[in-house]
Amino acid sequence: MLAGLVSGLVLLSSTVTLADFDSGCDAYDRGDYAGARREWAPLAEQGHAQAQFRLGCLYAFGQGVPEDQELALRLFRLAAEQGDADAQNNLGGMYAEGLGVPTDMVQAYMWLELAAAGGHPLARSNRAYLAQAMTPAQIAAAQRLAQDWRTSHR
Repeated sequence: MLAGLVSGLVLLSSTVTLADFDSGCDAYDRGDYAGARREWAPLAEQGHAQAQFRLGCLYAFGQGVPEDQELALRLFRLAAEQGDADAQNNLGGMYAEGLGVPTDMVQAYMWLELAAAGGHPLARSNRAYLAQAMTPAQIAAAQRLAQDWRTSHR
């Protein structure tokens, strides 16, 4: 009986989370960035990867909040560590451009490698573009880091 109640609560909680996330997406689509932030921020704090990613985008672009590259980077990292390919792609871009963090081509390539493996539609071209400015040793180091990340996140 108790197990059924607990699983029912988990399902109810998941439904509310999905509704809140979707409400944030609807608010964003209407240009209500403050409303989107209100919906996504609690979810991001609870570890919802897409809410973390979307909230990171608000801060990265200053949509309804003051632009804050360091906070965007932290939010992208939280989502990227959960395997979110969107966040991995953006995190790679931030390392490549030095946004909120010192420029680090190896870290940038590593995150783009992971995003590409996760099926992100732009990550492959972003990674190829970045590779033009890197040495073969840097690329190999980034690939090793990506493999290490995959191994530690299985």
